[in-house]
Amino acid sequence: MQIENEQCTRHFNIFVNARRHSWEDKTINYSQVVDLAFPPPHGPNEVFTVQYSRGPKENREGTLVEGQEVEIKSGMVFDVTRTDKS
Repeated sequence: MQIENEQCTRHFNIFVNARRHSWEDKTINYSQVVDLAFPPPHGPNEVFTVQYSRGPKENREGTLVEGQEVEIKSGMVFDVTRTDKS
């Protein structure tokens, strides 16, 4: 008798610019947060600042830059600001 191993998918509720999003991964990266806040396409002169708070004890708050990722937990808050470099 073979027992199948079922994977439990965990959903995290995170907030990006005050909007709730369901997220399945334990981490989220800069680009994913930006895309949740401002869906693509993005213009070549757009610059994004990503700040987060209410994270797990390893990373309660901080800033994400391009190429970085952060571990998340439910209730985590991300604030994304878009500016136009000229």
